[in-house]
Amino acid sequence: MSTTRSSNGTFKKGQSGNPGGRPKKGSTIVDSFRNDPKCEDVISKLIGIASTLGTKDQHPDAMACTKLVVERIVPALKSSEMKIQSDDSSGFVFLPKQQNSEQS
Repeated sequence: MSTTRSSNGTFKKGQSGNPGGRPKKGSTIVDSFRNDPKCEDVISKLIGIASTLGTKDQHPDAMACTKLVVERIVPALKSSEMKIQSDDSSGFVFLPKQQNSEQS
């Protein structure tokens, strides 16, 4: 292996310290789940349980299932920059007027 390096310790041009290359990735648990034909059944059951939320026959795990479904469907809100004005004399902060998204 010492012959593949130059005198200053770097690899010679065209040669590498890993001639076999990066090893192939194994399948992850996510890949295994996605490739399983029962995957759609699990998701359907999860949505079915979540849909009982608020009904008289509500499933005991309806809230947990609803939370999982909503967390995956609705993207997480990220903070955004907001300009504010302040009245230096009284210490009040005036927030900009909120616009109703339904008025568009």
